[in-house]
Amino acid sequence: MIEIIRGRFPRGLIGAVLVVSVVGTGVLGGVVAAYVRDLPPLDILEDYEPSLITTLYDDQGKPFATFYEQRRILVPLADIPQMLQEALIAVEDSRFYEHFGLDPVGILRAMWTNLKCLCRAEGGSTITQQLAKVLFFTPEKSLSRKVKEALLALKIERTHPKKKIVELYFNQIYFGHGAYGIEAAAQTYFKKSVGALNLAEAAMLAGLPRAPNFYSPILDPERARKRRHHVLQRMLQEGFITAEQVEAATAIPFDTAAFAQAKNVGSHFVEYVRQYLEDKYGTYGVYHRGLKVYTTLNLAMQEAAEQAIKRGLLELGKEQGHQSTSVSRRGATPARQQPVVGETAEATVMGRTADRVQVQIGADHAEIPLAEFKEIGFTNLEQMVKPGDQLFVRVLKRDAKRIQVTLAAAPELEGALLVLDPRQGGIKAMVGGYDFQQSKFNRAIQARRQPGSAFKPFVYATAFDMGLTPATVFEDSPVSFRTIINGKPAEWSPENFDKQFRGPVTLRQGLEHSINVIAVKLIEQIGVHRVIRTAQRLGIKSQLRPELALALGVSEVSLLDMVSAYGVFAAGGYRVEPYAIKRVLDSKGGVLEEWFPEPQLVLRPETAFVLTHVMKGVVERGTGKRAKVLERPFAAKTGTTDYSTDVWFIGSTPSLVAGVWIGYDTKRSLGPTATSGLLAVPIWMDFMRVIIRGQPPEDFPVPTGVVPSYVNYDSGEPVSPDDPGAILEYFVRGTEPRVVTSHSPAVLPPVQ
Repeated sequence: MIEIIRGRFPRGLIGAVLVVSVVGTGVLGGVVAAYVRDLPPLDILEDYEPSLITTLYDDQGKPFATFYEQRRILVPLADIPQMLQEALIAVEDSRFYEHFGLDPVGILRAMWTNLKCLCRAEGGSTITQQLAKVLFFTPEKSLSRKVKEALLALKIERTHPKKKIVELYFNQIYFGHGAYGIEAAAQTYFKKSVGALNLAEAAMLAGLPRAPNFYSPILDPERARKRRHHVLQRMLQEGFITAEQVEAATAIPFDTAAFAQAKNVGSHFVEYVRQYLEDKYGTYGVYHRGLKVYTTLNLAMQEAAEQAIKRGLLELGKEQGHQSTSVSRRGATPARQQPVVGETAEATVMGRTADRVQVQIGADHAEIPLAEFKEIGFTNLEQMVKPGDQLFVRVLKRDAKRIQVTLAAAPELEGALLVLDPRQGGIKAMVGGYDFQQSKFNRAIQARRQPGSAFKPFVYATAFDMGLTPATVFEDSPVSFRTIINGKPAEWSPENFDKQFRGPVTLRQGLEHSINVIAVKLIEQIGVHRVIRTAQRLGIKSQLRPELALALGVSEVSLLDMVSAYGVFAAGGYRVEPYAIKRVLDSKGGVLEEWFPEPQLVLRPETAFVLTHVMKGVVERGTGKRAKVLERPFAAKTGTTDYSTDVWFIGSTPSLVAGVWIGYDTKRSLGPTATSGLLAVPIWMDFMRVIIRGQPPEDFPVPTGVVPSYVNYDSGEPVSPDDPGAILEYFVRGTEPRVVTSHSPAVLPPVQ
């Protein structure tokens, strides 16, 4: 052969060609060798630990919130349906199981397709190349990056099986709307795990990696539908599915409700947990390590609490006239929640006509007459209501075709609601304000406000622990005390809310009707410092002022501390430090921390029960009697401060204690007639009405150290049960009055 070549070409030319070939091969080899030396190591594939989401679970193990920079949930290939794997192969790399990392046939096909349309209609990168790019390289477009990507793809194929490459791809690739990996994508778009996807859903997801935002069903359902059809056709061409399957999957409509963003639940609670986690595990740990955080939150209670606060504050705002402007400019995109009839929701202004403002609420559109805006003082709609603004609306009616709303106003009033399990200490629900987006301040945890008469149970608990009883009589009459006001000696004369004096009353009556003079006389007799020690032992952490007015709740406290301390009464004298997290696991299931409640006896069970029994009278006959319609044995106490700047209501069953606070962020009166019974009790009832539905009544167990006795309600004297004024009272053994016998002997309930 060489002789033939020599005969046809000059010897010098042949030599030159050989030299150029050798040199070219050497140069190419040197370039390739240089690129190979610059390739990143593949260790990351051996110990694959991408950025994972931290997930919060409720007390039933249901996820409800996440923290992440890249929303990703790892899933093994075995959990990814075969049809989804085939959909991806068909649309992204049909020769995946035949090539060695690079696909010359695919590259030539893509070049020919692009040449025909004079556009970039198809890419030639294999799944392995795409994986190499997202794992090791930046999105820059350069020849150098493409060469390295190709060489790394070859290296990956030599060292890893095809199935491992597919698994890594499914867990790493971006699917749009913050979803990294196929499991996060399935939950983002369809609210289900990847294993539950049907063929139509699998085809839609498989079509996203090429251009997630471009093919997004949330942003452009029609384009997403066409992309889904293309994926199904490719699966048909590759023999993965039949024509009948294509027809059936194509006929499945896009459920736009499935694409709706999940409603945020428990935002103040989630932020409370996040702050703890960041302090413990650092910001990187929270947003990258994929922690599994099992919390104490009960979603049903949380949703009921949020609805009670929202409804209550809106209604109070309308009744009291405490409303603010209905428009806020937050620049938010339209919410994608489905509002419920009767519910107040946020709507986004989309535009306006000559006589109406067009809004979007969730996936629905509605119109609000301009007359409604003019009624609340909006005269220049073009200046005051613009596209993108947020409005508060109330849903009046909805059906399959339309939704009808009316304009509502955001309340200036604020409120908080906190729910605890008194036996275990777990926080079951937490609402820190009307709207977390408007104010991140958590009024259930961070606010310190005067509790008013809601503090009185600590005074009475101290008194009962010292031997006084619910039947002990005090004189409700004018009294003055020498005290210090603004650093100067002064006279202080406490007054009752109704400005009336009742004469001799029992301590039961004093607490049921929240008589101020009785509380002050009682704390003077038993000692202020004793009451402070009781309150602190029960869980009040704020500094308490050592003065007689402490009995009227002048020292500022948090709602969390108050609800926790009331939990001691409900739990028979035992206290558990409130907590929000039961267990934290790492991404592999290892336990990082776990909470085991340790109840501590901080109040005699007999004292706790006697007080609880008296507090049941607050609902039966006293300041909280509006809650009597619920027909349950609740123990509760109202609280209204001077000038009605704060109103409280805290009530409990043996297994639940819930507290409500209502007020303004900056202290101002809620009105001259505002009381807890009028403002806070209805919100508490709204919450409890949902919680007790379908549940049997639950009463407080009677400890053995307590004895029952019939006494006259007004005098506290022992009487027979047929006495017109008789009530069944409980006493710590040894403090009970002598039982009066009559022709109708007292039939007392057995002591449990």
